[in-house]
Amino acid sequence: MDRGYIYVNKTNLINNIKYLKNISNKEICLVVKANAYGHGIEWAVRNAMQAGVSWFAVASIQEGIHARKISKNIRILLLSEPSKDEISSLWKNNLDITVYNENFINSLINYKKPFNVHLKVDTGMHRVGCEPVQFQTLVEKINTSELNLTGICTHFPTSETDTKHTKSAISIFKNLLKPLDIENLVIHVDNSASTFYNLDSTFNLSRVGIAAYGIYKSIPNIEHELKPTMAIKTRISNLQFRKKGDAVSYGKIFTLMRDSIIATAPIGYGDGYPWNSFPDGKVIVQNNFCNLVGRVTMDQIMFDVTDLSASIGDEVIILGSSNDDKLKITVSDIAKWNKTIEWEILTNMSLRLERYEIE
Repeated sequence: MDRGYIYVNKTNLINNIKYLKNISNKEICLVVKANAYGHGIEWAVRNAMQAGVSWFAVASIQEGIHARKISKNIRILLLSEPSKDEISSLWKNNLDITVYNENFINSLINYKKPFNVHLKVDTGMHRVGCEPVQFQTLVEKINTSELNLTGICTHFPTSETDTKHTKSAISIFKNLLKPLDIENLVIHVDNSASTFYNLDSTFNLSRVGIAAYGIYKSIPNIEHELKPTMAIKTRISNLQFRKKGDAVSYGKIFTLMRDSIIATAPIGYGDGYPWNSFPDGKVIVQNNFCNLVGRVTMDQIMFDVTDLSASIGDEVIILGSSNDDKLKITVSDIAKWNKTIEWEILTNMSLRLERYEIE
């Protein structure tokens, strides 16, 4: 072990996907953007296929190309419009395309190929998507061209916090569908959060990201069966004795209140472990919590092991459960220490940490 390992749990991913599929009674589209939320696109696609997943969503053409190398038979949905200069890559790699701007749709039409397109409508997110008043016009434009209208979709901005706004968005969306024959279309609105409560059979595909990776963020207060798919472990690389009053790490913002043994581990914000984890952050060593001391640096962290008989080379758990399963550090814990969201913690995990599959 050099810097540490990200352990990605195959069994938990597959079980999470099957659980979500059973809850929603919809086909699952696994979101694998941002390196599959830090887990690795190849790993996520390969194992999700074993769980029966045939749809995958990406944020960039390069991510789509990466996923396509794994299988020629899966469907890969690009979640937003790329540059017009990349249209040839869309065709070459057989990517489904989310569309919403008339100019981009015209560019696809002018390419003279039967692209699979999913028309996205803005029902309140106000990020990307056509305005509801444009929807019918764009449907007609697509249907009178060589393009193949494969799906219609939207995205919810508050599905994990506000059902009222989500229900309003669903109502807007369903009203737009009324004049259309949608029997052979993929109709998808749900993300991880709404998958747990929007059971409307109008929708036949659910785009799940963070829930598949074992993190529950939804309004219903239920006893869910999701299990985390990521753990991070490193090692003690140095031990030093420091006296009461000594300051530790950059800025000398932390002064020891007692004579202490300070351990160093080779992981830092360059690996994706957030800079703001101090002062609340902890690691697990020998089935004990150890508090961070001083600022997280680019390549290393320091923590107090005074009350342990620690040695260089001892395992350090950054994310996951202690070996006796009595203690755990979750993605939500790390997000709370850093006053951010779980999505950011996962997607920031660097390639400097080698991914290692476990079952």
